[in-house]
Amino acid sequence: MSFSGEVKEELSGYLPAARHCQIAELAAIFGMCGQIQREKSGLWVRIHTENIAVARKYFTLLQKTFNIKADMCVRRNAYLKKSRTYIIVITNQDEVQRFLEALKIEDETGNLTENKKITDQRILQSSCCRRAFIRGAFLASGSISDPEKFYHLEIVCTSQEKAEQMRQIINSFPVEAKIVRRKKYHVVYIKEGEQIGEM
Repeated sequence: MSFSGEVKEELSGYLPAARHCQIAELAAIFGMCGQIQREKSGLWVRIHTENIAVARKYFTLLQKTFNIKADMCVRRNAYLKKSRTYIIVITNQDEVQRFLEALKIEDETGNLTENKKITDQRILQSSCCRRAFIRGAFLASGSISDPEKFYHLEIVCTSQEKAEQMRQIINSFPVEAKIVRRKKYHVVYIKEGEQIGEM
């Protein structure tokens, strides 16, 4: 297992005690690798990830925070024999509504909010929630190099808005993150060893 994989494995085992922090971590994972689908039966909430630690953490947080038992399936890539994708889906409409309301994706009238950022700022009010959010974002789309080789930590975002919000959240602590464009992605990164340690 890579150093990054070991760090994610350790982080996936940590469960925040406070419900608001659990929601913040869920919001980060969903914001990085989740989607809302319209089906005949209503809205479905799903995440796709190739990392078993992320799938396990998301599944556990859904159970602990909302008492939701989501469906999980595993797909193998026909071309890459070892590659697997874990898909977790919430289809029960009451559970979908509770999830969307708690993550501030749906307003009181039932309308989906248009949010180009990873999450609503109300979820990130306290520093403990921002920490939980960074942990969830790193689990979902981050990586870290082995410090014995070189210093590099990054979180990959799908849009400039998400990257800007991620940088602001990280920079609310004594850490200075930067953004670089890499193909169609925006990468929030830290290269200074002491600041990576702080993260």
